[in-house]
Amino acid sequence: MSKKLLPVFLFGFLLLFSGCATYYMQNEAFNSYFLQGDIANAEKVLDKDKKSNRNKNKALFLLNKGTLSWMQQDYVAATDYFNEADLYIEDQRKSIGSEALALITSPMAKPYVPEDFENVMLNFYKALSYLEMGNTEAALVECRRVNEKLYALNDKYPKNYQNRYSDDAFAHTLMGLIYDSSGDSNNAFIAYRNALKIYEDNYLKNFNTPAPRQLKEDLLRTAYETGLMQDYELYRNQFGFDYQKANKNEGDVIIIWLSGLGPVKAEWSINFSTITGRDGYLTMANSEENITLPFFVGNMDRQTQNSFSDLDFVRVAFPKYEERVPYYTNAKVTVNDSLSYALDKGEDINAIAFKTLKDRMVREMANSLLRLATKQAIESYTRSKDQNIGALVSIFNAVTEKADTRNWQTLPSSIHYTRVRLKEGKHSITLSVNSPNEGSKDQEFDIDVEAGKTKYFTFHNMESH
Repeated sequence: MSKKLLPVFLFGFLLLFSGCATYYMQNEAFNSYFLQGDIANAEKVLDKDKKSNRNKNKALFLLNKGTLSWMQQDYVAATDYFNEADLYIEDQRKSIGSEALALITSPMAKPYVPEDFENVMLNFYKALSYLEMGNTEAALVECRRVNEKLYALNDKYPKNYQNRYSDDAFAHTLMGLIYDSSGDSNNAFIAYRNALKIYEDNYLKNFNTPAPRQLKEDLLRTAYETGLMQDYELYRNQFGFDYQKANKNEGDVIIIWLSGLGPVKAEWSINFSTITGRDGYLTMANSEENITLPFFVGNMDRQTQNSFSDLDFVRVAFPKYEERVPYYTNAKVTVNDSLSYALDKGEDINAIAFKTLKDRMVREMANSLLRLATKQAIESYTRSKDQNIGALVSIFNAVTEKADTRNWQTLPSSIHYTRVRLKEGKHSITLSVNSPNEGSKDQEFDIDVEAGKTKYFTFHNMESH
């Protein structure tokens, strides 16, 4: 029997070894080209990888295709991919088959469900694409959808386990910028005011992101333009400065800078000891993390209950984020080699990612433990019937105990922006990105400014450690 089982054991250990690679490591060629800025070859690798477009990874495939198209300034294709991803994610229904399979294998067996912030970042990219195409109304729709999505997602979570990322301050800010550019100062003021509240009540505390100075200047200006003098005086006193009045022969340029790359998922594990309680309850506990989770097994048959009670401890794997630190941490814009404007951080995607995943893990801890306990209970029961088959189940459990390390890995680490107000005519603009250790890098472009008009320019420096 041992000779017959040896190939199976070896195969199991090979699977275990090959399964240690994270999703990021499995896509090394794509990530390498992307990090180098070789978008064309990155897209070729993505298109050749048949696994990337399968049902369980289709959302990530479409999100990456949309990002690559956006970076190549093919905004029509980008919106098509992002729209398809949006519909696919929204229409995706829970599959009974995949849920049952995940219970005895791993979450990787299920179609990937984007993290909440990933789900709404596709609307951010769509909004930028529509702005580049001159469709401000469609861009506004995408900004509204960001917060509608977050409200809907958070409503489904238990009240004590909701996300700290429950509203998006930069989505409100971008909405205000778009209303502003269309001459709707009243709605712009409302959007800016909403953004300020989220920065002050949520972003500063949870993501260490204070309200940008540019937001405050725009809030003051739109309060004044709409005749809301009480609000204007309130904010002027609160901020300690006034806004700079515009001339009729000036136009605006909104510079949006995407810095670095967001974090990637890896894996960590935690051990839980099992305690058989009274009244049909089994409790799993970890003293280091101070976690205690009871499970009711009293409604199971006697053999299954005995299998659960035989457990000594359970090791469960969870995903964790690993940060990719951007080379460039701040930026400024210089106009005609004279006037300089600093860019403010409006969104720290890296910080949001870490907090969002932590909030999700707290909500899903019980399901993960139940999955592991079920697998080990099956192993215990099988061993009681046949030691050899039980050994195979043990190998299967070891091979399949993996965290879901998939994530949208082409997102930036943070978003910065500023408004530059210039006289009508042609101007030379230099975007300088700076790093404490890596020096600086300049990107130059010329722009033709029209009085009373707003233009948007977006840049992405992907360099990261």
